[in-house]
Amino acid sequence: MPTITAAQLAELLGGTLHGKAERLLSAVSTLESASPECVTFLANARYAALLDVTQAGVVLVAGGTRREKGDVIEVADPYSAFVRVLEYFHPAKEFVAGIHETASISADAHLGANITVGPQCVVEAGAQIGDNSVLEASVFVGRDSTIGKNCRIYPNSVIRHDSQLGDRVILHSGVVIGADGFGFAFEKTAYRKIPQVGIVVIEDDVEIGANTTVDRATIGETRIGQGTKIDNLVQIAHNVRLGKHCVVAAQAGISGSTVFGDYCRVGGQAGFVGHIKIGDGAAFGAQSGISRDVESGEVLSGSPGRPHGIWKRIEAALPRLPELLRRVKRLEDRLDIDVPNKESDRAR
Repeated sequence: MPTITAAQLAELLGGTLHGKAERLLSAVSTLESASPECVTFLANARYAALLDVTQAGVVLVAGGTRREKGDVIEVADPYSAFVRVLEYFHPAKEFVAGIHETASISADAHLGANITVGPQCVVEAGAQIGDNSVLEASVFVGRDSTIGKNCRIYPNSVIRHDSQLGDRVILHSGVVIGADGFGFAFEKTAYRKIPQVGIVVIEDDVEIGANTTVDRATIGETRIGQGTKIDNLVQIAHNVRLGKHCVVAAQAGISGSTVFGDYCRVGGQAGFVGHIKIGDGAAFGAQSGISRDVESGEVLSGSPGRPHGIWKRIEAALPRLPELLRRVKRLEDRLDIDVPNKESDRAR
């Protein structure tokens, strides 16, 4: 494990140290469990009470924050700074380039320089793999697919035929790129499969979490924009287009032909009907149900999706509904109001 002094760390982060320059740091931890050789951070006011009880040697903090006992490094963004600390103490694992003897690689595949192909991988004819990319164990790369440079494909991922991955793409275990879209036409008494003849395009710097699926287009393409990050267990249907630098949390589902702009944020278990358009910078709370076009910058929650502020008011009112109904009934009784009976009205 690397070590660094507090002064060196402050210089690395472009921050200001308030404490002992010679303090030696060798690990990262949380505020709750840190020991004196650890670095941690405070980015959420909810945890501010821990600042004066943590045993951490150094805490990364925003400007003006101090500890009663202990050292801090002031930085512009403690969370981003902590990412750099993690990268320092836990550098990416280096792979020794080479092809494992159990890998099956077509003679018609094109392999770049310095690539790693792990045990039991399959690379079919016409596939191309760029320089410095790593395929860990049991990765399948279908015919005529393209993987760019410096990609990392974790075990048991599947990249089906004609799929296109850009540079620095990360696919975690169990990802399936290019499965058939869910397309069937009902004819008389049964469903007939609609051939899914399109492709999937994954642009540069995309990261996709474990067991997520991105379906190929019926015709044309399904596209994931540059820098977009997708969590585990997400379903991206055929002909969906996600813009640049979107984030999609776990168990979200996006139906076919829905189009997202750039910098959208999707909470966990949110669902989207097909054939709608989402503007740049729109955001959606967890378990949202979205069934209409959404303007740029809108923030929606709930199902059906409502403006977040209205949804919060509705949620706050729901627990009070039984009492409100009782109060209304008491008022009706006091005023001797004859409330129409819907069943009797229909009978008339």
